[in-house]
Amino acid sequence: MVTERAAIGLDVESSDSKVAALSPSVYDIAAVSLVPGPQQASCVEWLLRNRATTTTWGAPSAVNWYDAYLSTYAAAVAMREATWPELADRALGALSSLVPAKSSRVMETLTFGGLVEALDQYGGHRGWPVPAHPPAVRVIVDREAAKWRRMRTWDRFLDPDWSIAGYCAERVFGDTDVDLGAFLAAFQTSNGSIANAPGASALFFLELQRRNEPVAAERVERLRGYLHTRSAPEIGYLDWVPHFTTSWTVMFEHELGGVPDVPPAAADLFRADLNHPSGLMGSVGTVGDTTIPGDADNTACAMLAAWVLDLPAPSSEAKLDLLYDHDQGCYRTFLFEHDPSLSTNIHVAAVLALENRADRLTQVLEWLTDAVTREGTTLCKWHLSPIYAMGELARVAARIDHPLATDLHVTAIERLLLLRNADGGWGVHGSTAEETGYAVLGLAAASATVGATGPVPDALRRAHHYLTAHPPREVPLWLGKTLYCLRTLVPVLHRTALERIEQLALV
Repeated sequence: MVTERAAIGLDVESSDSKVAALSPSVYDIAAVSLVPGPQQASCVEWLLRNRATTTTWGAPSAVNWYDAYLSTYAAAVAMREATWPELADRALGALSSLVPAKSSRVMETLTFGGLVEALDQYGGHRGWPVPAHPPAVRVIVDREAAKWRRMRTWDRFLDPDWSIAGYCAERVFGDTDVDLGAFLAAFQTSNGSIANAPGASALFFLELQRRNEPVAAERVERLRGYLHTRSAPEIGYLDWVPHFTTSWTVMFEHELGGVPDVPPAAADLFRADLNHPSGLMGSVGTVGDTTIPGDADNTACAMLAAWVLDLPAPSSEAKLDLLYDHDQGCYRTFLFEHDPSLSTNIHVAAVLALENRADRLTQVLEWLTDAVTREGTTLCKWHLSPIYAMGELARVAARIDHPLATDLHVTAIERLLLLRNADGGWGVHGSTAEETGYAVLGLAAASATVGATGPVPDALRRAHHYLTAHPPREVPLWLGKTLYCLRTLVPVLHRTALERIEQLALV
């Protein structure tokens, strides 16, 4: 049955397939619209058609106020640039209402403070009034500014194998301490972009124009050409994420017991990137076509997928230990990360267990136990829903022979059962196929010990009914610069969850 599925991975020859993996990003579309060129009209038109309310963009603030705030601010700047000043003023006036009066457990989107400050810098350069941001926003802006200052003094600031500066290139706007020519040479990719990131590419290009300094003309024209060929809605927060799609799909398809099919081109790229001497593996790869450094989560999941596919995989000591935090006993996802990630350490624990690194595994499981049971953490910083983290914890911990893993598995199962919705599905803001898929695969990992009756089998039967009755839909749940949906993963989770329940003979 596994071999009859649609092939997974990427079509390495098709840029269209690369773009289609991610849902549109309001922020990136707004940023690209600021660059003079033929792409502006489609971007502005898309923004006008895709407002959340008459004056705001992005997710509802109750779902993720960071996304709502950044999306609305970026769109307001785009509207002012596009000579819609009244709409821009109304949007700016709505910003403060998007921030909760009290502290919230809503997860912060990546580089939120840096992007807000970049928009401030651009508006100030254009002579426009800069909004007075609420204190909750100002704190994050200041924190990200301090992080950027630390990064700039780092001797690897311009090393794309280690530095995320290209991904954060918006920060260069207005920062005259950054050498534009050296930065462009370090972080420009084969398609002309900066780090395959549309928003970063746009603000960096605008800084090139603002300074008007002599920089390699051929590189500047390639960057201009990249921006001029963007078109909404095919603008996500990254251009493409082939290994993200491949690794996660292989892990979930493998829950059915077979070996998923991967197109030869995708497998070749996957193998080359995983064993590339540059180090860690990122969602967009490490070889030739990106200038974003790898991270511990993508590397761990790629290693797990490699074992499933019987591909050579490097050791965790060679790859992952670069990001081990000895003081906390856990793995950082990338350098300069403020707080460790739950799902990163869940996936690293799976790798450590397969490698029989007992001492290091115990340290990571102790950190997870502290985070989940003592601190009550259920959210992963990369995903909006606690069901992703709890589903992965249940699925992974079930296969680790360690008393701490057993306890974590039980805790995750209990929390998944509590999070189930009345319609039989799972979803923090209404049931979705994606969240239900995570929960099903986590609960199904307990099936060998729970039998055919009881709360877990009952939950799986009801989940089958929900998934059968509701076709998958795209809901932005992953945390990038704004919220996004990994479109290619949703049908995989929907299909795999249904088949897993049927395998267990529960329907």
